[in-house]
Amino acid sequence: MGNASLTMQQKRVYEFVKEYILTNKRPPYIREIQGGCGSISYKAALDKLVALERKGYIRRAPNKHRGIVLEEELSLGREAS
Repeated sequence: MGNASLTMQQKRVYEFVKEYILTNKRPPYIREIQGGCGSISYKAALDKLVALERKGYIRRAPNKHRGIVLEEELSLGREAS
């Protein structure tokens, strides 16, 4: 998992995504992140995801609407192998 510190908004988005995946067994759409994190714009939600990926907290699959994977899930998968 990433070692870089997160801003409050990045942490809010990360926690929302993490909880959404635990609850729904799939990652959220960006619009769902936007709605779940209060009054942030679509672009702001996207920017937060880009920052989370750059800092090593998530990985995003290009051209996939639900292409968010938490790095901690990847780490757990590698350990279980």
